[in-house]
Amino acid sequence: MKTLVNIITEDNPIPAYLFIKEKYEEGDRIMYISAKDTEDDLDWLAEIDGVSASQIDEIVLKNDIDEFKYEKICRAVKAYLKKEVHYCVNLAGGTRYMALAVQQVFEDYDSEFFYVNLEDNTIVKSKFDNSIYDNDDYFYPIKYRMNIAEYLSAHELQHDIDRKKKPLYSFEMSANMFKHFSKQLFQKRDYDVMTGLRSIISEHKRIPSIPELARMQNMHSIREFLELIEMPVWGDKLTYKQIAWITGGWFEEYMYYRVNETIQPDEITLGIRISRKESKLRNELDVVFIKNNRLFVIECKTGVETERKFNEIVYKACALREALLGVSCYSYIASLKHDNTTDDLKKIASNMDITFWDNEILVNHLDNTLNEIKQQTVL
Repeated sequence: MKTLVNIITEDNPIPAYLFIKEKYEEGDRIMYISAKDTEDDLDWLAEIDGVSASQIDEIVLKNDIDEFKYEKICRAVKAYLKKEVHYCVNLAGGTRYMALAVQQVFEDYDSEFFYVNLEDNTIVKSKFDNSIYDNDDYFYPIKYRMNIAEYLSAHELQHDIDRKKKPLYSFEMSANMFKHFSKQLFQKRDYDVMTGLRSIISEHKRIPSIPELARMQNMHSIREFLELIEMPVWGDKLTYKQIAWITGGWFEEYMYYRVNETIQPDEITLGIRISRKESKLRNELDVVFIKNNRLFVIECKTGVETERKFNEIVYKACALREALLGVSCYSYIASLKHDNTTDDLKKIASNMDITFWDNEILVNHLDNTLNEIKQQTVL
């Protein structure tokens, strides 16, 4: 029998979750060590890890400042330890200070030390001794694969992934839209039609029939536009979903198809809505996929009018990652906007740990870019 030990981290519960999923065997016990301010995260992780509460020990430091008090950490942990128990200690969690104190305490007991390295999807087993030339660090690939729902649940997020939103139309249709946008094949009358349709759904108006739309200002050429983009129409009326596709949904579907074909993720979906239990605010993620326990989110914008608007998009993506999705999430913004020759927009995004794919990348280098992500996730 062994006890799996995790130090709980508020913004990155994934190493602890994967350590249990990879190492737990029936009959094992779990020990969670938590600072006072991460106590709620500890309770949630204990709830979702699939282990009976009777098999879990929780060590919570009494005061917030205690996570920076070496002796108090050591005393709090040591009070729970037993000489006859074998401990497997995951040091990937908590503050560095906590990890050092935890390692020191467990050195006096029957312990093995591990580190969950999400970058390589591996678990490192190390022996801390004075011999540094015997190459006794061992690396084990993590066999367990999370799905998107597990990742979101580990971060205490509510979500609607069970809707399993799939593309509305074929890749060929979204590729046709991409061609017309990227090569600037649309005429002013086409943009007028799209602007008019966007106004209708943004104001939640009744959707007029196509003959009614054709009589509206700047929408006289709607039939020609629908024929150009090869939009199937039944009953002389567009649905809300069709208009949403025309006014931006096509771009999300295009990125979905390209990612799915090139990266071949473990799971991919469109339009997930996420929220905290205590908040009424819901955020929608355009394209979400997971590959070898790494979560990727792509925000898709066909155009970004101003640098100020771009900054707003970047700040939102950054806030979502930091406040909700955690440090294990990789965030991207894809837009057909042209960055200037000095890559100002890429620099703005990079400063917030967001990757920006502009027109040049999407049109000329998307295959290489997606292949690079695929290679980074290869074990």
